[in-house]
Parts: sequence; C-alpha cells; structure tokens
Amino acid sequence: MDERITEYRDAVYEQVVKVGKSLGNVTRLQLLNILAQGPKTVEVLASTVGLSVATVSRNLQILKQINLVAIEREKNFVTYRLNSERVKQLVTLLVDVCEETLPEMTILEKTLAQETGAPEALTGDALKTKLIADDVCLIDLRPADEFASQHLPGARNVPYDQLDQRLAELPKAKEVVVYCRGRLCAYANVASQKLQAAGFKVATFNQSVWEWSRVMTETEQDEASFLTARPNGGIL
Repeated sequence: MDERITEYRDAVYEQVVKVGKSLGNVTRLQLLNILAQGPKTVEVLASTVGLSVATVSRNLQILKQINLVAIEREKNFVTYRLNSERVKQLVTLLVDVCEETLPEMTILEKTLAQETGAPEALTGDALKTKLIADDVCLIDLRPADEFASQHLPGARNVPYDQLDQRLAELPKAKEVVVYCRGRLCAYANVASQKLQAAGFKVATFNQSVWEWSRVMTETEQDEASFLTARPNGGIL
C-alpha cells in the first residue's frame, strides 16, 4: 500500500479516536446531555451532576480541547455551551445505537418504567396529535433556565423539585403529559408515578426537546414534499 495512503488513514483515524475517547466517560456524557438543554455555568453544571466544580471543570476542558463545547464570556460570568447542533446529534445517535444493540439498555428503560408504573411513552407523532386536539396539559420538568432556552409548544414549566408543591395548579380534567431531558433522564417516569398517586391521568414523553424539534421538522418536510408532488398542491 502507498505510504501516503497509510499515513493519511492512520492520522484521520487518530482524530476520530480523540472524539471517541472524550465520550467514553459518564461525567462527560452527562455534561453534554445537560448542555444540550442550553448554556450553563460550571457551578450550575457541578450542582446538577453532583460533583465538585474542579472535577466538572477538568472534564469540560477535555471536551473543549476537541471543540465539542465552547465558552461564552460576559463580564465576570463564563458559561459553557455545545459547539454545534452536530454534538446534539452525536449524543442522540449514541443513545439510538445503544437501544438498538445493547439489550441491557432496553432492560434498564423497561425496568424503570415498571418500577414507577409509568405508562408507555408517547411517540412524537402521538404527542403532536394530542397537542393539536388540545386535550392534554404538557409539563416541562426541567429547570427554568432550560425551559426558557427552548421548550415544547404549549408546555408550562413545573420544575421537578417544585412538583409536589404545585400539584394544585394542574388540571385533573385533562391528561397530564410530562417530559424532561430525554431518554437519559428518569425524572419524567418518577414524576408520572407521583402524579398517578395524586389521582391524575398521566402520560410521559421521553424524548428531548431537540429530538422533538428534529422529528417535527422531518415530518413537515415530508408533508411538504408529499403536497408538492401531488396535482394542485395536494388539493383533491
């Protein structure tokens, strides 16, 4: 084999391995999943994952070195954010692959659902149908800053740590749908258990806000393509 080809092949694989190595760590994956919800300071990240500021800073520097995260400075504040939408895609794809290839992943998800008595999670299309019909109360369990950054249409913010104190705000005449940070987060399932115990009809949506946005964008594009392909713009 030509030496130039071998050198190039080995060099580019080494670059890919750098990203792979950075992802092979529970703390760094947690940080990426949290930053997918919106920018945060290192102090907030440390509090969220339950680790020291020093430990979180060290892991953020590793992610920054390979440009998975970036920093923003404003006066005396430094916040971290994902460097691009591609990083969200990467984390989501990792979860997809785990669900498809690792039986243990599916077992963990099913066990959590059984232990909390959570109903089968809604698909994006099923949730969209319910929202259009306006027959659900959609609850975002994430902290207020993440809700402000981006949330599902029509959702109201009731952070998980406030849920017990704010049950009276929720309507029992409608089905309550809860969601949080996605499939790597257990809050929606645990919250559904609390709500069912309080007499609410509950459903869960276990995808992230970004996953919802992606699915809805793809659906809209498919619908637009379908209508464009039909005579008279799809009008029968």
